[in-house]
Amino acid sequence: MRNYIIFLLLLIFYHSTSHAQLRETDRKFTDSLTRLITGNASDSLKAEAAFRLTDFWAETDSSKAICSLNKGRSFAARFPLLVARSYWYESQIYQENNFRKAQMLLMKAEALLKKFHTKKIYRLRSMVWHNYGLILQHQDNLKGMLEVLIHQVLPLSKVAGDNELLGTEYISIGTVFMNLEQYAKATPYLSQGIRLLKSAPPKQRYLLINAYLVIADNYCQLKEYELTKRYLNLSKNTLEESENKQFGALLDNFWLDYYKTSTRFCINTKQYNTALQHTKEASALAENSGDHYSIQEMSFERYKIFFAQKKYTMAKSALNAVINKPEFNALAGNQLALAEAVAEFNFATRNFEEAYGWLQKSKHLNDSLSESKLKQDVNALEIKYKNAENQKKIATLNADKKQNALIIRKTKTTAFLSIAASVLLLVILILLLIYYRNYRKLAEQRAINYQQKMADLAQKQQLEIGRAMLNAEEKERNRVARDLHDGLGGMLSGLKINLSNWAKQQEATLPDIELQRIVNQLDGSVTELRHIARNMMPQTLLKFGLETALKDLSESAMSHDMHVDFQAINISGNIALEEQIIIYRIVQEMLNNTLKHARASEVVLQCSENEKRFYVTLEDNGNGFDTSNYTKGMGLENIKNRVAYLKGNFDIESQPGNGTTINIEIPLRYE
Repeated sequence: MRNYIIFLLLLIFYHSTSHAQLRETDRKFTDSLTRLITGNASDSLKAEAAFRLTDFWAETDSSKAICSLNKGRSFAARFPLLVARSYWYESQIYQENNFRKAQMLLMKAEALLKKFHTKKIYRLRSMVWHNYGLILQHQDNLKGMLEVLIHQVLPLSKVAGDNELLGTEYISIGTVFMNLEQYAKATPYLSQGIRLLKSAPPKQRYLLINAYLVIADNYCQLKEYELTKRYLNLSKNTLEESENKQFGALLDNFWLDYYKTSTRFCINTKQYNTALQHTKEASALAENSGDHYSIQEMSFERYKIFFAQKKYTMAKSALNAVINKPEFNALAGNQLALAEAVAEFNFATRNFEEAYGWLQKSKHLNDSLSESKLKQDVNALEIKYKNAENQKKIATLNADKKQNALIIRKTKTTAFLSIAASVLLLVILILLLIYYRNYRKLAEQRAINYQQKMADLAQKQQLEIGRAMLNAEEKERNRVARDLHDGLGGMLSGLKINLSNWAKQQEATLPDIELQRIVNQLDGSVTELRHIARNMMPQTLLKFGLETALKDLSESAMSHDMHVDFQAINISGNIALEEQIIIYRIVQEMLNNTLKHARASEVVLQCSENEKRFYVTLEDNGNGFDTSNYTKGMGLENIKNRVAYLKGNFDIESQPGNGTTINIEIPLRYE
């Protein structure tokens, strides 16, 4: 698995306002800031200058960066906003070499910056959270980084109103989905990022170049090669248009990425000679910049080319250039890919003993990756458990608080009654008043209870009616499907057989083409009849169970214009048949609605079972609609009625132009 690194691009973007355009005159830049610090400027300007120096030295000289930071803080003591920003600049010093300290400083900056509400501060806060996510990425916690980007960085970027920043964050989220090998989910985020970055000013066109390269790689993983080629061409054209002094040496980094992505595309499309030429171009650029990882990565790509061409001597040489190289082997995924490649090569060259050894190593690496993922899942469960325990403690404290308040109220009432006891008449009046109020409350409560019982009875009756209607509907579907399949289907099949036999016995009085047309019409009729019968009562469900039936239903719903990604998790085979049929009908109605109304190209359908509950989630990238104003013809009422019949929960989220998400939770009965 290739690991997509987004740190470098975001680092360039976030620092572009500080000194990216000044790298050719660094000395003049630092000297001018130093003169400002030692001159007669105000303390706030001196603090700003010192912090800019901190930012400048953070990547190259940590001692100078710390010195500038301390000077800035001495000038910023009277300015709370500058103090808050100082923790951001300090985190930059430790971003790459001390993750724990950098995280602590980032959270300190976030806590202080939350007190201010300007677009610049929202932009800075989004940068704070983004760097926090990058640290999680370095720690191989991609799921944690994804949560930070979606729930923290993206909302803050939207409030900041900076399209370049927002577009870059969409590209970042798409990149994380690619690292998780969820390429279909990455596509809408990458597309949204490109839409926002198309309006970027000339000096930030490199953001659009990167976006084109990332989405090209994503489509290559999805094997959508026409789209891959389209975005590769867009990135190349934009690079050629940018061959000027705007970016300087920075353009070489994107040419390197272009040739690397083009290499993978050409290998996948078996254009091996072109792929080999692109590896040479990429290697030359990597040599110039001292990028050892990319050099080794291209060696591994050359191995794939030579192995595919069965040029085993050259393949072995390319493979040896990668083995035991620290940069390439720093990623666990690369170690696994390398071990599998060596095993593959030795097997092809009939060195079976060596192949077996590397195969065992690849199995061990794969098990280690699985174990790492298991640990992450366990940690996530532990965090959820601790949160639940904290919620219990909070609930207990709230209950104690309410109990104490109740005791105080009772104490006050007792004191009041003790004072009032000195006047007998007042006591009697108070008792009568209390009696009257209690009697009225009791009467009102009885009325409420009666109304509730009536409502429960009506609901129960409605459910019974619904049960009867659904049972009758399914029985009628079953009967009609059986009659169609066994009766009319059998008749049509028999007619086809008799016609074929008759044609063999008779002389060729009908043209062969005409006879074939009649037989094809009978074939089409039989196929359509069986399709109708299967929709009325899915035989797959009765024979093979709910999971297989849902998978078959998802595949039948797919077309050239709509892809359905069906995901089944822990679906058991002992769910009551009645509930299996109703769940099948619910999913069938959801897919029909999406096909008819959504105009979606990508649909994700996830069905899972956990602790006697069944969960259905459908997410599409269609045109969406206003959930407060939809027509009954959309079929949602049928879905809601079936879910209500099973005493489940139904939730839908949709907006025009932003797709639709439906979540359903159903309690289960087992046979």
